[in-house]
Amino acid sequence: MQKLFSLFISLTLAFQVDAYSDKNLILNESQVFSSARPLIVGYVDFQPLYSTVNNKPQGMLSDITHKVFNDLDLNFKEQSMPTKRLFSSLKKGRVQIWCGIKVDSLQTNVWSGNEVLHHLSLNLYSLSKSGDIAKKSDLKGKTIILLLGYSYGGWGQYIRNKKNEINFIDVKSHDDALRLIKTGRYQYLLNYRAPMNIALKKSPSSELKQQNISHLPIVFNVTKNMASSKLLLSRLDNSLAKLIKAGEIVIQ
Repeated sequence: MQKLFSLFISLTLAFQVDAYSDKNLILNESQVFSSARPLIVGYVDFQPLYSTVNNKPQGMLSDITHKVFNDLDLNFKEQSMPTKRLFSSLKKGRVQIWCGIKVDSLQTNVWSGNEVLHHLSLNLYSLSKSGDIAKKSDLKGKTIILLLGYSYGGWGQYIRNKKNEINFIDVKSHDDALRLIKTGRYQYLLNYRAPMNIALKKSPSSELKQQNISHLPIVFNVTKNMASSKLLLSRLDNSLAKLIKAGEIVIQ
């Protein structure tokens, strides 16, 4: 009888220890990203999605992500940087979060989410008739303007590959790209609709035609070079989905 009682006590204590451990695990998961050290959120100035005003980020994506971060009670700090530095920092874990399209060259170094923050429209602009480019290979022998550092969801890599025989030039700004396409020296300009619309407001062109070639989803990208990175991405996606369902976030 005493042996049975001892066994009962042992099992009870074991159950309590397991329950205590499970409870601690849940608490640790909920608190792991709320530490004193902030998560670094990297971004590239890309109006109207992101822009820096008085050293603070503003824009459509900034508004959406702040709602998600606040919902999760995350301690975060945002930093603007050039695309090349941002990608390098993501790979090394110096930047933990970036909201952008899925980039092939980053997929071994980041987890990319499934919930969409914004749908990015990629257009071809031309002074001649539009609609004659259906696939990447149709650009063979053509002349085209690109924005420096932009991957365009795989289009940039294809165009910049000399084997594909496409004549291209990289420019530094959307305004520079618009000025160059207006000269007629290049047949096409590849650019995202949102920043291009801003450039066109400053310098309208009734002759410029556009053709949509792709819709690219913007998602959360989390570096793999940090502890609990996959857990962080899951929490970001779940929070975004919850806020969309509640009507607190509207995706465009």
